[in-house]
Amino acid sequence: MKKIKIAIWGINVVLVAIILFLVMGKGMNNSSTNTAEKTYTVRTDNSNYFNGIVQENDKRAVSDQPKSEDETLASSRVINGQKVTKGQILFTFYRDMSSDLASANSEIQQAQLAIQDYNSSDQTTADKIELSKNQEALALAQAKLNKINKAQNRTVTAPISGTYYKDDSGRSYIYGSPVIQGNVNEYSLSKIKLGQNVTVIKNDGTKISGNFQQKDAIPYSTHNVSYYHFRVATDTKLSYGMHVQIKTEADGYKIPKNALWARNTVKVLKNGKKHKKHVTIKKKDQNYYVIDGLKAGDKIVLK
Repeated sequence: MKKIKIAIWGINVVLVAIILFLVMGKGMNNSSTNTAEKTYTVRTDNSNYFNGIVQENDKRAVSDQPKSEDETLASSRVINGQKVTKGQILFTFYRDMSSDLASANSEIQQAQLAIQDYNSSDQTTADKIELSKNQEALALAQAKLNKINKAQNRTVTAPISGTYYKDDSGRSYIYGSPVIQGNVNEYSLSKIKLGQNVTVIKNDGTKISGNFQQKDAIPYSTHNVSYYHFRVATDTKLSYGMHVQIKTEADGYKIPKNALWARNTVKVLKNGKKHKKHVTIKKKDQNYYVIDGLKAGDKIVLK
């Protein structure tokens, strides 16, 4: 009888163990993934990266040097590094041309007197011809006077808006607005899309917004590989000579269609457990991209 009780007790222990194993096993299956389940590792997004350097969009030479021995610099109205606008007076020069001015003024007076003599109501045909000649002479003399005045008081104006800079050798330039210049080879040219928004990353890690403003249609090198210039414009003023990195806007993280378990829902595998996660999805052509909710390296479970 004692042996029967021991056998019954042993059977009960085994049954309890089996039940516990089944319950725990079911719970494990609910929280962890079967080793046979397929997963997909989220890769980096499809952004493109380019290098660029901040340069001027235009550069024009100006001079503060006299054009002749009898001309002197009368005034300089700009200093190194100053911002200027197109048409702004930078330098004025003076040249003594008093004798030329006197001669031109005399010609004007003579023409005016002659016009008065023939400017009567009873003009003959010959008078009218002579009057026309004197009027033409007056116009020529006045133009000559204006030219002499300009030569005597010559001015140099800024040909473009920008920054005035005089280098160590004494040469002066107006530098246009700073823009980002870069280049790509023929295989990457299609990645430069005019008007496309980009992120410009400065050398200190600061990020600013910009867009592709221009790209060459003709390569500047035709060796084994052709290269093309491109230009990026920003609202933020950058320092000339600064090196930057340009990142194009990404579509997002590309994922397989069978990674979606429900609308905007995926299952992320972490520490052997599956976690439902809502993500922001964008469909482009036949591909699906996650804009928000995943990061590179995440493992997602496939159906």
